[in-house]
Amino acid sequence: MRLALLSPIHGQSIDHIARQLENYRVFLAPFELRHYFHVSLESHPDLQSELTAFAEREGHNIVFTKRRQPTWRPCTAYALCELIKTALSDQHIHDKVLIHTDTDLLVSAKAKDQLQNHRIGCGNNFFKFSNVRWKWTGKAKADPRLQHFIQEMLDGDLSKLRSGRVCGVFMPWAVFQLFGVMFRYYFKDDYFKRKPERHWPVTEIAIPSILHLLEGQDAIFSPPLIEVPKDKKVPRHMIDRLLKRGDHFGLKKIARDPNSDAFQHVLRLQAQAAKEL
Repeated sequence: MRLALLSPIHGQSIDHIARQLENYRVFLAPFELRHYFHVSLESHPDLQSELTAFAEREGHNIVFTKRRQPTWRPCTAYALCELIKTALSDQHIHDKVLIHTDTDLLVSAKAKDQLQNHRIGCGNNFFKFSNVRWKWTGKAKADPRLQHFIQEMLDGDLSKLRSGRVCGVFMPWAVFQLFGVMFRYYFKDDYFKRKPERHWPVTEIAIPSILHLLEGQDAIFSPPLIEVPKDKKVPRHMIDRLLKRGDHFGLKKIARDPNSDAFQHVLRLQAQAAKEL
């Protein structure tokens, strides 16, 4: 399988990204991987050049967006717009696309089976603006870009809105081509730059809603590849639970602390998988 991996990256060193590249190469072998990276404006000025040199030494296939955008913790929509543009304008054709972040690590080679056997993986919940439990609801409701999308593409029908986790979302290349054009059309403008106090995770509504629009409102999606822990510190038992449950195949945040028991456990699983290649 030819897999395009889109990721916004941020940092003062390449260490966590280098670890992730090797992690994905092991657990996704023998897939043909092509990584598309957006380096945030807040990153170290040498991050891109150092990562380029590392990839050349280690044989990783990476591409950077030409334009760099600011990123804010709750939202990477601008970075995703640049990543979509770069992937769609590239000369490479892929079978599937995986969207992730730079702190995700895989924990099982069964991730390959999930990508091969399931069409789309994405959060898949109905969304209502009356949901006061979600802290971003007010900002989402006030976002004119989302209102524009609802009126034009959903005929004003709020019941067609979807929401959910999108870290590790995957889709076929043909779907991505349509999705990418639509996402950039509705969410590329400078709303957050003009109103920085209005940041919210727009991708958590935009991505599921666009995919349902393309696939049909009754479409059933698999879960995204990556699970997002509720706590900042990832316990080791969470990895074992993932392996036993078999519905997610990686964890967000785990690459942040290379000294943790959970990270060391992933390294052992990775070494075991490498021996089996």
